[in-house]
Amino acid sequence: MTSRPTAERSDTRARRPLVGRQVLHGPAWFAVLAPPLVPVLLWLNSDAVVLAFTTPAAALRSAALLAGLCGYSAFATNLVLSARWPAIERLFGGLDRMYRFHRRLAAAVATLLVAHVVLVLGSQAATPGASVVGLLLPDAGWRVFAGVLAFAGFAAVLTVTLLGRLRHEPFLRVHRVFGLVFTAGALHALRVQGIGSQIRFLDGYLLLLTAAAITGWIYRSGLGRTLVRRNFYRVAALRPRGASIAEVVLEPADAPLDFEPGQHVFIGINDPAVGRELHPFSITSAPGEPTLRLAVKAVGDYTSALPGVEPGAWVRVEGPYGGFWHRGERVRRQVWIAGGIGITPFLSMVRSLPSGQASGDGDLGSDRKIDLYYLTDKAASAVFLDELLALAADRPGLRIIPLADERNGFLTAARVVETSGKLTGVTVYLCGPKPMTDALTEQLVTVGVPRDRIRFEEFRLGGRLR
Repeated sequence: MTSRPTAERSDTRARRPLVGRQVLHGPAWFAVLAPPLVPVLLWLNSDAVVLAFTTPAAALRSAALLAGLCGYSAFATNLVLSARWPAIERLFGGLDRMYRFHRRLAAAVATLLVAHVVLVLGSQAATPGASVVGLLLPDAGWRVFAGVLAFAGFAAVLTVTLLGRLRHEPFLRVHRVFGLVFTAGALHALRVQGIGSQIRFLDGYLLLLTAAAITGWIYRSGLGRTLVRRNFYRVAALRPRGASIAEVVLEPADAPLDFEPGQHVFIGINDPAVGRELHPFSITSAPGEPTLRLAVKAVGDYTSALPGVEPGAWVRVEGPYGGFWHRGERVRRQVWIAGGIGITPFLSMVRSLPSGQASGDGDLGSDRKIDLYYLTDKAASAVFLDELLALAADRPGLRIIPLADERNGFLTAARVVETSGKLTGVTVYLCGPKPMTDALTEQLVTVGVPRDRIRFEEFRLGGRLR
């Protein structure tokens, strides 16, 4: 994606909803918010409520208990999300949406666990004759000390990931430690005396949640190369597309991948030129083509090293993921806005559109209209423009609108209305740098496009690219 924004920043950001757009999708609300809330409901329905606020120390202990149970449950939920199970991804309508909520939930976990520790220490300080320091030492018992170790490990991993400016590969390796931290936390949460006896059904619930979290961690991080289903390909060619972009062409070694236009995959290449960690890339080929094509821009160590990969190298392909254009072929009026390398999902979408000679329900038809805005910093950066224009010439209703910042300035929603007409009933698809999608989304809402008609792809890796 381009490094500079391709749309003006909007002052309407202050009016954004508290929960970001497209963060949760349908039943995903229930799937991710229910687990942390169940302990609260069980506690409210228990005898523990009666004695919760009899003394200041008891009130602090009760608050600590609730913060710890909610934090532990949210931590377990995040490990389940990290597993990238396809069924859960479909609940969110796309992996990018799921990961956005994953990051927000991680912040909630950190807040709840810090609150738990502070409240526990506060309750200890408010109890006559109790030692605050003694609670942090092994003498407090292995059940309590397991919680101390778990919190220390959680804080250490979080500090390293936030302040260490790790590259993508080390970032993933450090994150895998969270599974071990959670296991230590499970010994504390499941074995601290008195919790289960006070709250009915809590032990059983925590056991189920713990099993799901550890299973997800093992599935993804522990035995991922064995358990996660992947397709195998070989590198057929790497085709340069300008100074910093290449199209990777893969030939299937077994059953080809079944995907929809606009989706992305994770690939791992068995070649010494690059690391073996999986990296996400958008598919640029159309479904049914004999090869799988991916467009890659050199923005970091991994992508810069890709040209050194030898043809014939084995490639693990995991996916597909995403629902960017799910059932989009049924929408009569569409506006597509691509910023820089954000053109990649649209390449697959354009290539999948039927040509003028094709017929059937999927044909564009006389009333189907799609405007594709191809935004780049300068005209020479639009490396796929010639191919897009050639494809559009044979696809009725598809119009390619190239705009370069140096010549045309940043695209605004007002210019989209001027070029494409009123946006009533139009579905807008955005893919590009986050400043671009943020600014254009707010501007589009201002000119009357409902948020549920604005779709965007915003996949962001953890760790820094350079």
